Amino acid sequence: MAEHEKHKMIAARKGVLGQITVTVELFGMARIACDKRLIELTTDAPGSVSGLVEALLRKCPQLAGIAVREDGTGLLESYTLNVNGSRFVSGDHLDLEHGDSVLLFSSQAGG
Repeated sequence: MAEHEKHKMIAARKGVLGQITVTVELFGMARIACDKRLIELTTDAPGSVSGLVEALLRKCPQLAGIAVREDGTGLLESYTLNVNGSRFVSGDHLDLEHGDSVLLFSSQAGG
């Protein structure tokens, strides 16, 4: 593989080239509303919550009012995101890389 191609692949993994593919795993009412456990999305890198929500609504518009604000500007306060099962998201910045797994679930749990 040419040196130029290696740099291009590394840049793509880091999101420098603009678009990455991630998998969103749905839980609870979000899973029921979409009737899916996993959704593969293409989004801008390094990613933002608002960009991810837009892409998610394109794939599953049923999430509006369930996990996503009706106007599509973000998640409902009762929902949260986690990246790769190890990092909870706060704010709008996601810092995603190609192949990441994003978990969407309710931050309120019953006992």
